[in-house]
Amino acid sequence: MRGNLLDISTKIDPFTLEVLTLVSKITDTLKMDFFVIGATARDIIFNLVHGIKIQRGTNDIDFSVRVRNWKDYSKLTNALQENNFSPSKVIHRFTYKSVPSIDIIPFGEISINSTTIKWPDKEEKEMSVVGFEECYLDSELVLIQTNPPLDIKIASTRGLVLMKLISWKDGYPSRSRDAIDISYIFKNYIEAGNMDRLQSEHEDLITDQFDFELTGATLLGRDISQIARPATLEYLINMLEEEIKIGSNSKFISDMMIGTSLIYERDKMIQHNSNILKNLLDGLKDHK
Repeated sequence: MRGNLLDISTKIDPFTLEVLTLVSKITDTLKMDFFVIGATARDIIFNLVHGIKIQRGTNDIDFSVRVRNWKDYSKLTNALQENNFSPSKVIHRFTYKSVPSIDIIPFGEISINSTTIKWPDKEEKEMSVVGFEECYLDSELVLIQTNPPLDIKIASTRGLVLMKLISWKDGYPSRSRDAIDISYIFKNYIEAGNMDRLQSEHEDLITDQFDFELTGATLLGRDISQIARPATLEYLINMLEEEIKIGSNSKFISDMMIGTSLIYERDKMIQHNSNILKNLLDGLKDHK
């Protein structure tokens, strides 16, 4: 976990604060660790910390909890219900007041083989938790309240992209929002607190062909390679090589472009996004 404490205590909205405060209190009582993931982590880092406008807003809150088994997970969900979290038809999804979707994803010893969990409902659907442990260990500390002081852990940007790449692949073909979010992060990664690092630690990326998205993708790939375990890194490299090989028919590239209005430049955008993925791949392979 990183040591710098990010302060969003004057910026966080009251509903998110209420949910996170309750979750923190419950998990502390149960002696469980959790961290915020998904679009909530994205919004905190880019909008609340760095003041970058969010492209795709969300009212959902996702977090992941480190537990030993399904019995412990049930203790958590029961405690949440005792505090007015309402269950839904989806086993891991709850609502709370005006927050329509709160996903609670377990990881840790509960996983079958350190890569997947199998939900204990009639569907028994398996879900990948590849990358969760390393992303938890790389999480950022964020101060959400000063009186009394309360800080929580959120996924770092590089950890968030790692998880979203795997989530997109695991949920294929219906997880387009992950690709949309990753595309947004490519566009803003350098401006989200990484310009100084780029100039002092990655001077080789500052060339006459400098492009914020392409260069940001390479830097992001290098950063992800620093936290990904060998098996996770191999998984990501194989996934990207497959999508790049598919080219213009890549579902990931197509999903990255959802919402764009520049249809007349579609071929140019496909090539640009393909180049972004190539740069991300180069960065992943450039690990030290």
